[in-house]
Amino acid sequence: MNSFTLTNARGDTVMILEHGASLYRWSTVVGQQHRDIILSYPSLHDYQQDRCYLGAVVGPYANRIKGGKIYIDQQCYQLEQNEGSNQLHGGRLGLQKMRWHKLTHTPTELVLGCNTVDGYGGYPGPIQFTLRYQLGSDGTLDVHFHAWADCPTLVGPTLHPYFNLATTHTNIDTHQLWLNTDLVTVTDEHKIPTGELRHIANTALDFRQPKTLEALSLDHNFVVTADVQQPAAILTSPDGRLQLFVSSDYPGLQVYTGDYLPCPFAPRQGLCLEPQFYPDSPNHSHFPFHYTRPGQPFVAHLRYQLMQHL
Repeated sequence: MNSFTLTNARGDTVMILEHGASLYRWSTVVGQQHRDIILSYPSLHDYQQDRCYLGAVVGPYANRIKGGKIYIDQQCYQLEQNEGSNQLHGGRLGLQKMRWHKLTHTPTELVLGCNTVDGYGGYPGPIQFTLRYQLGSDGTLDVHFHAWADCPTLVGPTLHPYFNLATTHTNIDTHQLWLNTDLVTVTDEHKIPTGELRHIANTALDFRQPKTLEALSLDHNFVVTADVQQPAAILTSPDGRLQLFVSSDYPGLQVYTGDYLPCPFAPRQGLCLEPQFYPDSPNHSHFPFHYTRPGQPFVAHLRYQLMQHL
């Protein structure tokens, strides 16, 4: 399994796998010490058996689709159902299981590509994907998605790294989180949105002022600004020396506290911050969303930035 490395002058290192275009390692120098900020399997071969989407590109459409059904121009498409009757993260063999091929690679930039055939996971196609990672000298990792198709189809991928900014990767409960949001999408018992957008004021989900995660269990989509220049989330390490800023031009951010991480990890060892469309957006007319069509390619921009406080 091939991997690709990006580095910058301040000592940040990002490693990416061709399998799932996965973020495999991401380290930075805090003081005089290297600090890994995402969870990684001990062996590259573990990624082929992964069921946690560890660091992977997930899609073609991230998160859940109720019943695995979508309607495009009055035609119903049945997507693969891989979480009960619903689809999660593009199906059992989504983008996270694809072998992405290298298009270009420099010390600070990597472009990968992959193609899906018509009907792959139930998605109309074929679809061509490219993904560009760019590591900046200021600790910024920019991620650009592009997708083209010859027919109307559903596209909305994201990245799925599990972050832990601590010096040792115990649980994330003492991390501090801030969210730039007033609303959350309400879901049913299967984590499918009901269509209601609810204010988070005076609830346990109110992170408009930074607070520690403690034992709070999260697997929620928050409504954010859809502006890559404005942070949607800020995660702060327990020692206060490292912060991660997350932004994108997606309207949603899924926050997941990793409560079901299996061995070799422990539950709540990593936090996912996933820019995305809202879950099940194609089936809710008032959710911000658009299909990818011929002449209207899909584009998305995710940005992660590490800030150090020494």
